[in-house]
Amino acid sequence: MEKTGGGRPEVAERLRILRGLLEENGASGYFVPSWDEYMSEYPPACARRLKYITGFTGSNGLALILMDKAFLFTDGRYLEQAKRELDQENFTVVDFREMVSTVTGSSNQAIAYDPELFTPSYLKKFFAEANLKPINGNLIDLIWPDQPGRPGGVIYLYEEEFTGQSHIDKIALCRNFSQAQKASHLVITAPDSVCWLLNLRSDDVDFLPVMLARVIVTRAQVYLFVDPERFPAEVVSQRENITILPPPRFAQEIAGLEGLILIDENTASVALMELLQGKQFKSVTDPCQLWKSIKNPVEIRCAEESHIQDAAAICEFLAYIHNEKNLASKTEFDLGVILTGFRSKQKGYVMDSFPVICGFQENGAIIHYHASEGKAKPIKGEGILLIDSGGQYKGATTDITRTIAIGKPTAEQKKRYTQVLKGHIALASIQFPAGTTGASLDILARQYLWQDGENYAHGTGHGVGSFLSVHEGPQSISPNNTVKLQPGMILSNEPGYYKTGEFGIRIENLIYVKEAVTRGYLCFEVLTLVPYDNSLIDYALLSREELNYLHSYYQKIAEKVAPLLSEEARGWLETVIYTRFL
Repeated sequence: MEKTGGGRPEVAERLRILRGLLEENGASGYFVPSWDEYMSEYPPACARRLKYITGFTGSNGLALILMDKAFLFTDGRYLEQAKRELDQENFTVVDFREMVSTVTGSSNQAIAYDPELFTPSYLKKFFAEANLKPINGNLIDLIWPDQPGRPGGVIYLYEEEFTGQSHIDKIALCRNFSQAQKASHLVITAPDSVCWLLNLRSDDVDFLPVMLARVIVTRAQVYLFVDPERFPAEVVSQRENITILPPPRFAQEIAGLEGLILIDENTASVALMELLQGKQFKSVTDPCQLWKSIKNPVEIRCAEESHIQDAAAICEFLAYIHNEKNLASKTEFDLGVILTGFRSKQKGYVMDSFPVICGFQENGAIIHYHASEGKAKPIKGEGILLIDSGGQYKGATTDITRTIAIGKPTAEQKKRYTQVLKGHIALASIQFPAGTTGASLDILARQYLWQDGENYAHGTGHGVGSFLSVHEGPQSISPNNTVKLQPGMILSNEPGYYKTGEFGIRIENLIYVKEAVTRGYLCFEVLTLVPYDNSLIDYALLSREELNYLHSYYQKIAEKVAPLLSEEARGWLETVIYTRFL
């Protein structure tokens, strides 16, 4: 494993204190995940324990702190970022694919974990051979003197004009599901499922409009476990059929349940599952996850409208970069702030859906690079600029990546960009039989890179929520996903190419599944309407079908987005799409 970092005294001191607690508890190590007790990809500030103990800011990671060494496990998106962020005198960065062998080979003594933060299925899948020791009460919390408080923002209604379905109808779906399973109760532990089910939202997590809560649906009652003080009176009056209880009441209510209980062990913690000991329960996949992934016609219409607004913001931003005479005075961080400024002017905008990823030159090769104020790279000289961003709108969640050339691109950069674009178009254009999974389509986006022995270390597409998470399951376009694609599902289409130390390329649009003209087949409709960088396209490598795709795509942009733009941005757009295509 590569080691690049210098010593950081604050990290070393935190590790020293933590190891003292491990010794007191008779453990040789401790697991620290990036997620919280709700298994959130993006936890609230008070639960970012992994960042506190390691300095790692990525959204997917797990640390193993041993008495004499420490490991940080993460996926291909964050490996380079982790090596930059971590003090590698204290931490070794390891790919998740090597986690099991690393853990089992590191210690045969007890490794401790917080049972609130791990699901039984996770422990069984990855650490079945390890000697694990649960410790109630999180050890990181004990050594974190200025730990932020728990979120407590106002909870508000998410109206049917955006959801297309009432919370009453969604609750009825849950009861029908339970009845089909001959069960009395359904326990839902994922906050995005809870928010979707009850048509409620809040701001408990940055970039994600959710409340951190759990729900129990019985045959006659719906219990929502969240601080009742967070509800305005008008919201309570609109949810009179829901009993709102403080989170500590959850264990008490579980204890009083009789009959078969349905729960998803993939989202319920070890501590939560222990509450069910002695009761009759059955593990099922949270049904809300699939239901909310299939957007109804109202949600699709709202997504189309919001993506037009979002496209206008991105076009204004790209025009700004094109026309800015003093771009070298700006940094990657500055551009992120400017982009958010353009987005914030759009109708329905609430907040960004994740921190802007803006990487110039070699930073673009870090898949989920994060530019921080004061340390960001200035946009000086020539190179490739990768910008991945998204917005939360009333009605939709957006996610788009565009890669642009600053100055004249090299022949290699144009070839790789065009290969990525060809894969991007191939996926967007495919017609496929009903019942096809994302795993079957993933190769379409990789094929042109594979011909040169190249690849990218992430999935080609993830599911996207409706004013919810920018990363939503259960569907995805990735090698191992076995969920059948269904009409209404929204996904990303984002192949890429990354040359470490030099540049990164990614092209991302959001698409949704719809019925194809051919009976029994499905296809994709594109939501994102922003042009590609013509200066990076080697048109000699494009087929007639690919050129036709671009022509049709740019016609949509001209019709739907151009009328919303400022005069300056419209002039930029004309030079991009009219010069060659229209």
